[in-house]
Amino acid sequence: YRSSDSRNQDLARYLDWYNTGRPHYALNKQPPAKRLSQLNNVLRNDI
Repeated sequence: YRSSDSRNQDLARYLDWYNTGRPHYALNKQPPAKRLSQLNNVLRNDI
């Protein structure tokens, strides 16, 4: 990366995809954010 800002933007996009778009096989092919939203858990409000 040519700058920290560029790296941070790509990292933010990657983390969003990783947690909301990528199927995780350990979670029955669901992304973590979807699985977490199904739990009775106060953390789901922070996603």
